[in-house]
Amino acid sequence: MIGVRAACRKYGLCRKTLMHWITRLSVRTLSNELSTQVLFGMTGDAKSQAADKKIKELKQALELARLKIDGLETMIKVAEEDLHIKIRKKAGTKQSKE
Repeated sequence: MIGVRAACRKYGLCRKTLMHWITRLSVRTLSNELSTQVLFGMTGDAKSQAADKKIKELKQALELARLKIDGLETMIKVAEEDLHIKIRKKAGTKQSKE
């Protein structure tokens, strides 16, 4: 295991890109695999603490996703008002076939 800065230097990435991938992977894929491996050898109290920690992490990830959605919605609203164009599609609109 190496730190974020060392990984960025080693693989030529910027920290934001690396942190983005760490966030995406930790919430979707790695969390499930690690949870089963870690919880296997724990006692009841340790499992409870690990579950509480996981809940806290997931709540933070959910809050981050909600903030991102709010930011994107605001950006679309401002663009529609300033540029006077419709960006959002109507609910019943079908996609065109090419």
